[in-house]
Amino acid sequence: MCGIAGIFSARENRSIAELMTDFVRHRGPDDAGVEDIVSHDGRTAGTFGHRRLAILDLSAKGHQPMFSHDRNLCITFNGEIYNFMDLRREMEQSGVKFTSGSDTEVILAGWKREGPRFLHSLRGMFALALWDRDAGTGYLVRDTFGIKPLYLARCNGDVLFASEVRALLATGCIPRKLSRDGLASYLSTGSVAEPFTIIEGITSIPAGCVVEIVARDGSLSVQAPQPFAEPSAADDGDDHPGGSHVGRIRDALRESVGYHLVSDVPVAVFLSGGIDSSAVAGLASEISARPLEGFTVVFEEADFSEAAAARLAAHRFGMNHHEVMLSGQDLLEALPDVFESMDQPSLDGLNTFVVSRAVRSFGLKVVLSGLGGDELFGGYPSFLRAQQIAPLWKLPRAMRELGSAFLSPFDDARAQRVGGMLGDETASLAAYRASRTLFDDRFVSRLMADDSPPGRPAPEAPAWDEDGMNTPQRVSHYELTGYMRNTLLRDSDVFSMAHALELRVPMVDVQVAKVAHRAAREMRLKRGTIKPLLVEAVRDLLPPENISRPKMGFTLPFDRWMRKELFSEVDLAMNQTAAERVGIDYSDARDIWKGFQTRKSGVSWSRPWALYTLMRWAEQNNVVYEQSNATALSALQDLYL
Repeated sequence: MCGIAGIFSARENRSIAELMTDFVRHRGPDDAGVEDIVSHDGRTAGTFGHRRLAILDLSAKGHQPMFSHDRNLCITFNGEIYNFMDLRREMEQSGVKFTSGSDTEVILAGWKREGPRFLHSLRGMFALALWDRDAGTGYLVRDTFGIKPLYLARCNGDVLFASEVRALLATGCIPRKLSRDGLASYLSTGSVAEPFTIIEGITSIPAGCVVEIVARDGSLSVQAPQPFAEPSAADDGDDHPGGSHVGRIRDALRESVGYHLVSDVPVAVFLSGGIDSSAVAGLASEISARPLEGFTVVFEEADFSEAAAARLAAHRFGMNHHEVMLSGQDLLEALPDVFESMDQPSLDGLNTFVVSRAVRSFGLKVVLSGLGGDELFGGYPSFLRAQQIAPLWKLPRAMRELGSAFLSPFDDARAQRVGGMLGDETASLAAYRASRTLFDDRFVSRLMADDSPPGRPAPEAPAWDEDGMNTPQRVSHYELTGYMRNTLLRDSDVFSMAHALELRVPMVDVQVAKVAHRAAREMRLKRGTIKPLLVEAVRDLLPPENISRPKMGFTLPFDRWMRKELFSEVDLAMNQTAAERVGIDYSDARDIWKGFQTRKSGVSWSRPWALYTLMRWAEQNNVVYEQSNATALSALQDLYL
């Protein structure tokens, strides 16, 4: 796990790569490297940078950027390849020699043999830049699910990349302007959906894609992203005949957790007390040769705290359990550090910042999380909601559109939400949007005082035949490629790496996703049931009390804290100057804040907190919004030429 940065350029630009590499030093305090890359004729082709958090092969042999033995390939790599030893053994049998114990060298050897096709063999999380000297081509790659981030920008004909948006901003090459479409996306959901970012001129490499940078005749062309994998790997084939779905889920999870425990340093676990983190902790405890360290964020507000459930699980698994107490005052005092670490504004992720800081204070570098279980096994309300409303989509489209038109104008959040749902193509998409929409399109336009609503990415539709999928499978796909990718994974990466902590997500695994996708064909949810297939797969591991208790989403007590300890902070930050800086109508922003204070229907804590976060982040990073007719969509078209 590391930070990477660099530049593809036909001229000497090493200083820019060094600056970006230094900016991401918090992601990798153990080692640093900057290497020039050259074309086959010896001309400058750019510079790669790397900051290392040493997890595998702690020796100097794992130093990056790393060259292939013939120096034709150069790579700077962020992530972990969990099946690298399997791949290495297979290549050694065919005569390939290795000089280190790192997974990075395995990627180089596999790429030398197969080129980009080798990506299909990788099981893990990764973002990488690779230069092929003979081909005169660079590659930027992100893993299937988008666990690791990678951002791209152009400046004066050069191509810049980095693990963080702010590293690109730090070069001074990209104006500190909010993206019109990135802003609309943030207001819509509380995070910016890729490929957009919050900054005009910076784009996110899409998950599961390869971007080629071709050097020819002294100039660089950036090719459009090409997918190499599907996020939920929708493979309906059955390569485990004779077994039950429950048994396959257990086997796939155990195998994945085993892979994710591969490390040359100790591994800890985030233990919330819920089904997902408890399943990961239980399986890890079975496999690990030594007791694991478990960490739980707890609150004085008992109805938000999962302390009791976490204690039961930790005791059952024989873990060394640590409770991290968080109060409203603690969070208030941590906010300057939070915004110093936040790469893009986000509604979520503060819990990860707090618990990551605690884990790192124990000297640990690696932690496992249960993230992904809700998306794969039906843990969110969107799954049950989609199942319940599906009969409405048997009505003629005209009737649904009539209902949508009737309800949408009402000044009531619930009526607007139902109206918006009825206008969607499928029940699965409607249920997903109803769960994840912060402000609807009409209100986003109103907030931005923009008569022509900016474009923003819709939830990603499955690339395969959607008619062959049932409702749970479709909802799972939207949750995986929407909320999980653009919010949970991004925040988990940013806030864990702020403390140089590698966060691993065993449930976000290609093989686990395949098994879960197949099993979802038989999943039928009932009110009060929680992830039935996953529960059955790990029932013998978990304390019975934890299985039978109601589901608790891991949410900080924002509603209470924003009325007490955080009130003055939010109230002062949401001023007219701050609103105008980010292009938000001040009167509407204040109405939302006052609506929360008076407990107006439909105005939960998330709406004012999202606006506060946007304003604080923009001030922290000296970013402003300038009204423009240009959109991020047109900027993306200009980028890939």
